Amino acid sequence: MTTVLVIGATGKQGGAVAELLLNHGHDVSAYVRSPESPAAVALSAAGARIVTGDLADPQALASATRGAAAIFGLSVPFGSGGKEGEVAQGRLLVDTAARADAHLVYSSVRGADRMVSTDIDHADSKQLVEAYLRDQQVRATVLGPVYFMENALNVGFSRLTDGILANPLTASKPLDQVTVRDIAGLAVYAIEHPDRFIGERIDVVSDRVTGEEAARILGDVLGREIPYQQLPLDQVRQWAGDEIADMFQQFEDNTDFVDIETLHARYPDVAWHSYADWARTIDWDHVLGSRTPAR
Repeated sequence: MTTVLVIGATGKQGGAVAELLLNHGHDVSAYVRSPESPAAVALSAAGARIVTGDLADPQALASATRGAAAIFGLSVPFGSGGKEGEVAQGRLLVDTAARADAHLVYSSVRGADRMVSTDIDHADSKQLVEAYLRDQQVRATVLGPVYFMENALNVGFSRLTDGILANPLTASKPLDQVTVRDIAGLAVYAIEHPDRFIGERIDVVSDRVTGEEAARILGDVLGREIPYQQLPLDQVRQWAGDEIADMFQQFEDNTDFVDIETLHARYPDVAWHSYADWARTIDWDHVLGSRTPAR
């Protein structure tokens, strides 16, 4: 059993990591901002110790790491502090892990080990955090997730409640995607095998699908046809801002894909999910509400 502090334990990544750690019998402290939230209450009921604080509070973070052998952590983009705020969060997390002599498993983003400006703040901020981490005396493993499969669950953007799958990419454009279940699987495996993973940096991909393929898979799971619709990038720019629109333009232009077969073969103990595997784990009645067809 390992004592682990999970940062952002009520979020998608942290929640998946905390749940899997508890399932494996580890001693989990969940670092949350709102201990009264339903997700925090559920973690407490599952056996996690709830610790209150945020990523800008050095005293709370230091107190939470006391006695932890490992930390799963991430920095939070799109906050009020912007890019500079996220970089400060990441550096504080690295410093705190170093002082605690804990194994830090940091969830970053694919390609953030390359100091090449992307002009996308939530990616460039993680480049700066990783550069800082490399210069510190900290036992660390860095994971670099790609685009999240769970983004499809944002039905205001994906428009699944309208009976379609909408995305800014052309229908035939492949996109590397990951589910938080596989981030959790690799993170927990790294925590359980620190000698193998300390000093490693791993880009994390579950599957590669086009928009057309994703729509067909979702249609198969839901039991009805789900057409794919490309969103105009100008419309995305109006809805979500320049940063998100620029991110999708880079996805559209991308020709540099992860070697998924080699990645999965290297870590066979992770229960990797295809897009279809992931889709079958989702409670679509809950996601889509009354618009979900009877099955």
